[in-house]
Amino acid sequence: MNSPLTPRQKAREIAFQFIYRFDQDKELDHRPSQIEEEFKKHATHFGVHELSTEFALRLIQTTIKELKTVDAVIEKCAENWKFDRIASVDKAFLRIGAAELLFFKDVPASVTLNEVIELSKLFGEKDTPLFLNGILDPISKDPLALAGKVPSDA
Repeated sequence: MNSPLTPRQKAREIAFQFIYRFDQDKELDHRPSQIEEEFKKHATHFGVHELSTEFALRLIQTTIKELKTVDAVIEKCAENWKFDRIASVDKAFLRIGAAELLFFKDVPASVTLNEVIELSKLFGEKDTPLFLNGILDPISKDPLALAGKVPSDA
């Protein structure tokens, strides 16, 4: 990703950062109104363009609202990995990726997979993209993810 990020790519980056922070900050209020307020502060602090904020907020709110389902699906697909042993950065990527795969019917799975993997190359460890793909690809084939999903062009 040497070229400037598209609004959706930037939205995913901001959502990843927020979900990472959400996981780390046990003091953060989890009520939807507080999440939105914290997100607005976060977006303002990082100078996020309004083209990115709507999708980012939708991704953050969905991830947090559906966290139990998202985490359960990740655990099911993370063979040989205990969920609580997954690095926090990887967990944040997995959560936004799984939430988008499961609940964003308007985004093709191939787009979600590609975007999360590319973003992880910027923020993760050397093996993070391969690790994420090994979990997110099976999630993309989960019946919940497939129900009503926009087909990929590929």
